[in-house]
Amino acid sequence: MAFDLDEAFQLDIAQISLKKAHSLVFKLHEEIKIPFVIWLLENPNSQLALPGKISLIHHDYIHILLGRGLSPEDEAFVIGFTMGNDLKTNQLHLFIYKVFSRFIYPYPYKLSSLDLKIFSLGFIYGRKIKYKQINEVNFEIYQDESIEYLRNIFGINQDETKAM
Repeated sequence: MAFDLDEAFQLDIAQISLKKAHSLVFKLHEEIKIPFVIWLLENPNSQLALPGKISLIHHDYIHILLGRGLSPEDEAFVIGFTMGNDLKTNQLHLFIYKVFSRFIYPYPYKLSSLDLKIFSLGFIYGRKIKYKQINEVNFEIYQDESIEYLRNIFGINQDETKAM
């Protein structure tokens, strides 16, 4: 299910609240069942979750803040970003994620070699921004803040995220 935030609606998403943006962008997202192997490595409630772990709704918020849609490439970038932004991520974590996402994750979650390159770009961008551990942010307190305001707080430059 490819998704482009710019094509989804013609209003300036940067000016609307996080809560409103989420309701517009992810209307059907709550119905998705996440496969167990993905839950195991990416969900904060899993004992085996890798650094960058984040709840599904907060993962959605990161998509919005980065201006990324729901294509496999966008998913790879967002996951790379959250792992890169988590200072606990090391080379072993990256190896585990890349092996699982390339060879073990089920379709449509399995990443191609191109997706893994985009994952690496997301990782680099996550390392680059000043604000760290964005996966641990309590986004509930920011529900009424504009996307532009939140991007400024977290140091996210949408021009850079779209260029990657």
